[in-house]
Amino acid sequence: MSTSSKHVPEPEAEALRFDRVALEFPGSARPAVEDVSFRVERGRFVAVIGPSGCGKSTLLNLAAGLLTPTAGQVHFGGRPVAGVNSQAAYVTQQANLLPWLSVSANIGLALKFRGVPKDEREKRIARWTGLVGLDGFEKHYPRELSGGMRKRCAIARALIYEPSIVLMDEPFGPLDAITRLNLQQELLNLWEEQHGTLVFVTHDLNEAIYLADEVVVMSNGPGTVLRTLPVPFERPRTIGSLIESREFSELYNELWGVFRAELETSGVRR
Repeated sequence: MSTSSKHVPEPEAEALRFDRVALEFPGSARPAVEDVSFRVERGRFVAVIGPSGCGKSTLLNLAAGLLTPTAGQVHFGGRPVAGVNSQAAYVTQQANLLPWLSVSANIGLALKFRGVPKDEREKRIARWTGLVGLDGFEKHYPRELSGGMRKRCAIARALIYEPSIVLMDEPFGPLDAITRLNLQQELLNLWEEQHGTLVFVTHDLNEAIYLADEVVVMSNGPGTVLRTLPVPFERPRTIGSLIESREFSELYNELWGVFRAELETSGVRR
């Protein structure tokens, strides 16, 4: 995604595009999102941040084809999204693991649905179980895992089949601070290995800066795009070293300034 005049991506580089998108639920007093326009280039990690109720999750549901806009269009791979986007993996706030399946079976579910041969499936499941630190837990069931372990399992399930795009909706929100930091770093490492396209919804400014190439800032509802900010840090990244840098503080303050101005404006409107 880019708003820079120096870099206009070619159409084939585009993974996802929102073109003046609005969505209004029946009976609602106002739209959930309104006049939303931005694009996500292939191979980019884009964070979408904003206050609660601004329509961040709605944007992911539109990208996944679970909702249809009432105005504008959502494009994926250069084509309008019409129906469920089967090329998108979706990691929601809850892990949503199938409770009757083991860790291995949950991780390999998408491969099974796609008809991947058993031998190949087992190799890939073993690799991803190790990548997300679940070695030794292959036969455990979700009820036997901690919250962080369930998240690891859900992330492996989403990434194992190398989807065209991964959509994540505040996947680390309810976790304790240490587990959250560990999973943020693990996600960075996994994504940098795959070089996939990822759209990550969060309300945490730190998390957005740690992870993303660009940050899309949403207004209070009805949500629209206030600003898009590039994240200047090279990859691979180590979260610990980012926190200590002057550039991190400057970008955090810039993002907080956008939010503070929006909150003050919203207060006046009310």
